[in-house]
Amino acid sequence: MNPRDAIVRPRSARAATAWAIGVALAAVAALAAAQQGSRLTDTPPPAASRWQSEVAQLDDSMRAHLLVATDPRGSWLAAKLDNGDPDAQVRRFASARVARPDSKLFLATLAMACMAPLQPLPDECDAVDRLADWATRDVDNGVPMLLLANRSRQRNNPTAMVAYLEEAARRPRFDDYWNQGALVIWEEVRALPGAADPAARAELAASYGAAYEPYAARVIESLCRDAQKAAEAVRAACVNAGMAAAQRAATWSLRSAGARLAERSAAAGPAQDSARQQLADVQRQSYGCAASGNAVGAALQAADPAARGRAVAQWEARLAQEARDGEVAACVVGARKG
Repeated sequence: MNPRDAIVRPRSARAATAWAIGVALAAVAALAAAQQGSRLTDTPPPAASRWQSEVAQLDDSMRAHLLVATDPRGSWLAAKLDNGDPDAQVRRFASARVARPDSKLFLATLAMACMAPLQPLPDECDAVDRLADWATRDVDNGVPMLLLANRSRQRNNPTAMVAYLEEAARRPRFDDYWNQGALVIWEEVRALPGAADPAARAELAASYGAAYEPYAARVIESLCRDAQKAAEAVRAACVNAGMAAAQRAATWSLRSAGARLAERSAAAGPAQDSARQQLADVQRQSYGCAASGNAVGAALQAADPAARGRAVAQWEARLAQEARDGEVAACVVGARKG
């Protein structure tokens, strides 16, 4: 295989345009909704992008750059887009983590990459328990606790699983740091040399965002599958952890996964009805947040350069706000301004 092919090309221009909406204003929500068969999947695909040619040229330039990138952000992005060699991917994530030990994004990404079922484990994963490392260095974040609970489930250790679930429920926030990753992607694409239109750059960054795998949310979905048959203490731990994520997670995908966990674990009757309503509320809010980006996505295709410039500036500001405050908080603030 040509090594240049290891870094995936962006999806079609139609998908890239859709993600110019999704990544800009509700990256995780749009992807999660599509995966869950929501009404968003019934929307006709947008017309082919006017930037298709420029996006392809920018992608070639970015892939060539990432092949030799050694800086932390370039290494992280190359690894994020490389689906051809898991060992090389882990090495690049580890390189970014070592170079920037203060980055929660690099810390979390490496931990999740090391949870892949690779045999043998890459040296970077075998030498250090990366998930435990994340948990101890991010002490108010419930996501690594939920991942530790899932690992205990896989190891058939229900006592440890319940302990981690109970600890997760006490954590004040839940974050996988993808919002920070989306901003890194944009800043790397924006910095590419050349005279490409900023709207084309936004589309390329959006298409790279489409490669995002909401790993933590998917793991949460697998927790407590048999909660209805489990002891009351186990079910209560599952419900409480799910409710905490549904109410305090930074992204819509994590909130939705938490709400689903609580709904399937709650006892039949009023408790399950309340959990089911919470799930419906989270989904409604995430759909509304995603839809709020439609105007920005359309403006990226405008013939007027000034209109495109305003759309890119609005998108960039939203990405920065989401990276700083989280996707949910940014959506709430945006709704108030609207």
